Amino acid sequence: MNTKLLLPVTGLLLASLFFSKQSSAQNLLDLQSWVPGQGTTGIFTKVGQDTESTREWGDGPYGKRSILWKAQADGAYDADGGWATSQFPINPLYMYRYTVWIKKTNSKDGLIYFGCTNVQSLAGVPDSNPYFWYGKLPEINKWYLLVGYIHGSGDPSNDNYSAIYDGVTGQKVVDMKDFKFAAGATTTNHRAFQYYNTNVLDLQYMYAPRVEVVNGNEPSIMELLGIQSGVSDQQYFAGKVGIKTTSPGDYDLAVNGKIRTKEVRVETANWADYVFKKDYELPTLEQTERHIKEKGHLPGIPSEAEVKAEGIEVGDMNAKLLKKIEELTLYLIELKKQNSQLNMRLTKVENGKDK
Repeated sequence: MNTKLLLPVTGLLLASLFFSKQSSAQNLLDLQSWVPGQGTTGIFTKVGQDTESTREWGDGPYGKRSILWKAQADGAYDADGGWATSQFPINPLYMYRYTVWIKKTNSKDGLIYFGCTNVQSLAGVPDSNPYFWYGKLPEINKWYLLVGYIHGSGDPSNDNYSAIYDGVTGQKVVDMKDFKFAAGATTTNHRAFQYYNTNVLDLQYMYAPRVEVVNGNEPSIMELLGIQSGVSDQQYFAGKVGIKTTSPGDYDLAVNGKIRTKEVRVETANWADYVFKKDYELPTLEQTERHIKEKGHLPGIPSEAEVKAEGIEVGDMNAKLLKKIEELTLYLIELKKQNSQLNMRLTKVENGKDK
């Protein structure tokens, strides 16, 4: 493996909070109204009574304080909190991805619903009440990421990509159902709520609903899951990562800012110990001097202009600097030998033995 750390690092990634500019840039759902309160807000129409849908501060799936939507049953066997958004426009030719984080506490009573509208099955059968999934999460007191897909109207695929992911391990734990748009579809919505729960002690928390076009620019599932730095010791990002930049370019990690760390390990090939091999042709000092006069920098070392324009690759640059240090060491060894010889001759002269 030849991993390179580039300086200056020119861009990068993943916001730690869902409401940050980077992670919400492609979200078709307007979350500006998510402030503490009850009932309907903005495009999110409450399901059930006002008291069954409360927005409040809590610990989100990323281990950070966030505004959560809390669904709490009132004891009746009916709707028990959540939302159905207003209709928003879509292009039926495109695939769309829906996501929402959900966590249940106290018990698994009742059912969780996650769906949309104005779609049909992958076989083309209209569905008047479509849900990617409804049921019970595998465990209580754990965040899960629910991911649903609506295929474009012209997509012949029958593959289902929708699934529920464990928020700690990132593993897919439940398969869900995909849909597709009819050719004339123009709008759809996002639905996530609790139903048929008579246990008033149960709480269903929901966070970060998203809808976005699947076009390669959306964050990957692993990126969405990997934001949870406070939950899992190890994280995996399937795509490129940018911090304070949405354009990491050719770099797997780009940071538009300063980095502070206690240790950086860089793996590199072509280490410079070949300088000490017998067949290495050590440049003469005269050749080095001529290059400096002509180019203004050491041979094999980038110029100031090149560094300003391109930065440096730390591993490669360390190898080049080591090469110069090893060459300097050979020069010093040769100089010491010459000095020793001169000292011997000087001693002979002083003793009158230089004949």
